[in-house]
Parts: sequence; structure tokens; C-alpha cells
Amino acid sequence: MKQILLRLLVLMVFLASAAFMGCAAVDISTDQAIGIIATSEAFKSFKGEFENTEYYKKRKPKSLAVLPFKGLDAKSYSIDFESENPAGVVRRGMYNHIASLPFRDLELYNTDKLLKNAGFKDIRKIEAVIAENPKKLKSILGVDAVITGRVTHFDRIFVGIYSQISVGVEVKMWDLKTGNLLWRAKHVSRAHAGGLSVSPIGLVIATVAAVWNLRATEMMSQTDDLFREIISTIDLPESERVAQVPPPRIDMFAAMNTGKPFTIGKKVAFRLIGDPNNSAYVDLGDFKSGIELAPVSGNVKQALQTEVLEAIKKTYKDTGHTLTPELLAAVKEELASREIYEGTYTVEPGEQAYGMMAKGYLVSPAGTQGTALDAANILDIDGLPPQPATGLTAESLDNKIKLSWSLNPEEDLTGYEIWLSSTPLSGYSLVAESEKNEAIIEDLPNFTRIYVQVRAFDKAANAGDFSKHIEAVPLPEPGLYDLPQPGPALSGVIAEKILLVADKNPYTVLSDLTITSGGVLYIEPGVKILFAPDTALKVVGGDFLAYGMVNKPIHFAPQTSASEPGSWQGVVLEGAKRSVLRHVTIEGAATGLTIDNSAPSIIYATITNSSQAGLYLKDNAKPNISCSKFADNEGQGAIVIEGEGLAPVIRNNVFKDNNPFQVQSYTPLEIDLTGNYWGRSDPDADWFLGEVVWKPALAKPTVPCPTK
Repeated sequence: MKQILLRLLVLMVFLASAAFMGCAAVDISTDQAIGIIATSEAFKSFKGEFENTEYYKKRKPKSLAVLPFKGLDAKSYSIDFESENPAGVVRRGMYNHIASLPFRDLELYNTDKLLKNAGFKDIRKIEAVIAENPKKLKSILGVDAVITGRVTHFDRIFVGIYSQISVGVEVKMWDLKTGNLLWRAKHVSRAHAGGLSVSPIGLVIATVAAVWNLRATEMMSQTDDLFREIISTIDLPESERVAQVPPPRIDMFAAMNTGKPFTIGKKVAFRLIGDPNNSAYVDLGDFKSGIELAPVSGNVKQALQTEVLEAIKKTYKDTGHTLTPELLAAVKEELASREIYEGTYTVEPGEQAYGMMAKGYLVSPAGTQGTALDAANILDIDGLPPQPATGLTAESLDNKIKLSWSLNPEEDLTGYEIWLSSTPLSGYSLVAESEKNEAIIEDLPNFTRIYVQVRAFDKAANAGDFSKHIEAVPLPEPGLYDLPQPGPALSGVIAEKILLVADKNPYTVLSDLTITSGGVLYIEPGVKILFAPDTALKVVGGDFLAYGMVNKPIHFAPQTSASEPGSWQGVVLEGAKRSVLRHVTIEGAATGLTIDNSAPSIIYATITNSSQAGLYLKDNAKPNISCSKFADNEGQGAIVIEGEGLAPVIRNNVFKDNNPFQVQSYTPLEIDLTGNYWGRSDPDADWFLGEVVWKPALAKPTVPCPTK
């Protein structure tokens, strides 16, 4: 049994060596460079099915295109190549060998582009056109015939360091003038890969592929025999079957580092290994031709030879095999006999081409040339950034803005970047990305002007120019800055929506200012309102929304700084529908804030130097007060409570130096005022009058103050 397994491993090693020989699509099939173009006569042992129809024998096409293939589950794949898509791998392998036949072939890149431009992204739709109106496809592609394909097998089975690749495909050639079938073939090929090659050139090419990280080249080489055998069944004119003059031999050709698109200024590198003393160049289809390759310097070649030899020795050692002196000498001789040609192309601004396959040429002094198509490595060049985004607009929302802009036209668009700054011309930073032409930017302070720019980026990570900047302001309610903005003198009844802005500071209330039903008073951060003697701000059935900020509080105060406390009456909420006091200071009033039949939200407020009381709660007062400060209020002290239906929520506040009481309650209801700081860690019970529960109290103010 051990002897049988050993023989099996030796056989797999030999097959692996043969599989590695197909790393590039070369016009020759032997080391002697006879130059045979394979035909059905050369592969009489073909094990699959094939047919050259009578129509084909009479009307052979002159030009061909290879259409997108179907996958294993008959799913229609995108025309754009996907590296893990078996249909894409097999299609490229097929084209690799079709390109060596005496037909004018349409490159895959151009085929896909023409189909996409014509709206054919679904393979089923393309097949329907072939059956129903083939002339339409002929006018789109400009070729006489097309090849369709369906992948039937695509498997890899691992056995230790060896693997077996199974690839099967069914292909058909169709005439685009009549829709007739010209040729068909169906075959499954199994190849062994991995292990160790026993051929010097096999060892060299396999190791170079590993050193250069050409994994896709290895995969393509493992499917190479399948396509070579299949296209051998296409009947060709006798005159096309044999090339008399042998061309230079190419062992390997590849475009390097093709995992992502090459952008502006990036260098696309090409390497070709073949016969020495020739000239070499590369074509990229109709995008660019004649990219020159030159032999690498002696030092570079020597370094690669050393790296390859060391890698071969390590592989043999790691796998427990013995590298014989004879094989090592043969490898060195093979390395010395080959030339390494290398060249680059630098991407220029504005250049763009996707899905290209590089074609390498090696031309002898006598004018004969060998060619190799790198079907394994798809080459993408994108030096064309997206256009600047246009039509940028902003909608103001509560602590956020909603942005929208015109959709960019680029097909390779990936998304957009949103940049913000506090100044219009500098200081922008990236805050968000969006795949759509809209975005919502959250967690922004209301009433704070920001500046916005947007730019598009594509799948090559090219970023377009920024859009023109716009100004945006998050607002608690949309459209606030479109409201009337009276002032700076205020008085009378307000029955409409108005906004007070800081630009008109200071405001002066000359007589009572009353917000009645239907009226809404919005106050911007930083507004300062001064009150003439005996005046008040009354909200009677209307809305009162004062949106101060920590660095821009809203300030209510007497008309003159020399006024005695109590010179103005204070703020009165009587049946107010909506009321918000945020970062508001009420200073020097008779009663700082009176709440009657209202439920205001009060946070970060300061009520100070009131002559009668800081806060007066009456019938149905249901305020929610937190993180606020009541200090130096006289008369009856910080809070006076009376009436029915009261339900105040007062937590995490600071009460300090209020006289003669912190709280006086004249309601039979028990008032819960626990969780506040009363000026010191051991509050005096005499500071509280009536049914008031103030313990447990805070030993010190809460910093930062919780607001929920």
C-alpha cells in the first residue's frame, strides 16, 4: 500500500509540473517553438463533445467576441468582472486562447463596455437577442459571431499539499447575421496542482509566480489545458494551421500588483520572462500600445535568481523532499538562459479604462514575434476623479441637519464625503460618508452656524473637487430664521410666531409683553432682554421657547444694573402650552418665575436676586426642573408652593443663600424635593416649611449634572 501511495504522489508531482507550464497564453506549445496553432487535427484524442456545423464550414466568421458566461447555478452575473466569479475566470481563460486563433477578436473590456452602453447587463437578455434579433447584437459589437458559455464544473479538492482542479464548460459560437449555430463544444478538464515540479522550467516559473505573488496566474494556468483542448476543435483553414518561422519563446508574462485600480501618478509594472536578445513591449488594447520593456539590470536579475533558488531549496526542505544536485544545476542553467524584461506605464490625469488584459510581445531581430496574453490579471486604470458635487442644500432639524445634492453621473461612483467647518474657507474635517446623494449629520448644537462641503469618490478612491460650501444651522424647529424678528423694543400682545435674535441685543420690554394663544416666542442663544420697571413677560395660552447655550445663555434682567431687586415683575407662565427654558438666567425680578397650570421643561436655569421668591408654583404646576440654580432670593425664599394638582419634578438642582426659607409649601400635598443640594452637606430642617420631603439630599452639587 505504501508503494502505491508513493507512486500516486510521484504521478501527481509530474502532473503538477505540467499544469504550471501554462502560466501565459503563448503562441507555441513546445520548447522547440514549432509554432503550431492547435486545430481539431492536433487533438484527435479530445474526450469531450464538439461540433462544427455545416453552416460554419461554408461561412466561417472573420471576427469574434466572447460574451459573459453563466455561472454554475445559471445565475446571471454582472458584466463587470468579479475576481471570485467562476464564470469570469473561465470566460477569460477561453478568450485567452480564442485570441490566438486567426479571427479578429474583440477584447473583453470593449465587449463589456459596448454591452453595458447598450443596456445589456443581464445575460438572459443577451441570449434572447441572439435568438430573436442577432443583427442587433452585430450592430452593437461590430463582429460576425459571438461565443457564449456556461460553467458546468469548478471545483478544487485538497489532498495534503496537492490539489485537484476540476473545470468544465459548455461553449457555443453563433452567427450574428442569421442566429445560426456555428460551433459547439463541451468538456471537463481535471488538473493537479501544488506539490513539487520535476521540470527545471516548471520549478522556475512556479517559484517566480510565488515570489511575485501571482496567484491569479496560477489559477489560470490550472485551467489552461481545458481551453486549449476546446479551441482545438474549431475547424480552421489549412493555411492557418502552421506557422513556418518559430517565434521567440515566452515563459511568463504578467501585469504586477493588479488588485486595485491604478490612479494618477501610479506606475503599472509589467514583467516578461523569455528568450534573451530580443525587444519586448506591451499593448493594453486600444487604450495604450507600445509600452516598452527592457531587460532588468544584472544586479536585479541576480537578486531574483538568488531569491528563486532559496525559495526552491526551502520548499523542498519544508516538504521533506531532496533537491538533487542535477536538478539544482538544471534550474540554475534555466535561470541563466532566460531574460527578465520589465517596464512601467504611469497613469495620467483623465485616463480611465477598466477590465483590460495586457498583451506582451517578444520580437526577434529577424522580425518574428511571440505573444502572451495575461488573462489572469485584470488591469484597471482610473485617473479620472468624479465631477464636483452640485446643488448642495441643507434643511435645519433639531440638533442635526439634513443635506441633499445632485446625483453625480459617474458609473464608477462609490459614494460621497461630507466635510464640516466652523468657518467658511478653512478648517474642514471629514464627518461622514454616504452612498446616496443625501445625508443627515447628527449631534450638532442648535443655533450654531456650520459650513458644509461635499465631494464624490469612485471605486478607485479618486476624490473629486469639493462642492461650493453652504452655511447650515441646526434648529429645534425648521424655519425659525424665516420668522419675524422684532425688536429691540418690545411690548404688547404677541399672537403670532416670532424670533428674538442676538444680533439685536439688548432688547427692552417697555410694557408687559404677553404671548397669547396662537403666539410663539422663540429666543435664540445669547439674547439679553432688559425690563422697564413693573413690566413682565407673560405667557398666557401661548408658547415660550428659550434656547440658551452654555456659552450663550439667555439673560432676563432689570433695565438698569443699578435697579433694586424687584424692579420688574418676572416671567409668568399661565396656561402655557409649550415652554422650554434652557440656559436661562432670571435676575432681580419680584418673583423670578411663576408657574400656573403649565408644565415647562427647565434645565440649566439660574434664578437669582428675586425680592419676593425665586419660583412660585400655583395650581396644576407640573414643571420638570433639573441642573438649575436658585441663589440669593429674598422675601419668601427660593420656592413658594400653593394650590391644587401640583406635580413638580425637581432634581439635581442647587439651592444656596435663599432667605428666610429654601421652600415654603402651603398645599396639603406632600412635595418630593429629594435629590437636591441645599447649600451644605447638612441642611437645616428649619429651611423647609410645610409638607416637604427634602431628604435624602445631595452632599454636594452633581458635576456633570444628569439631565434625564
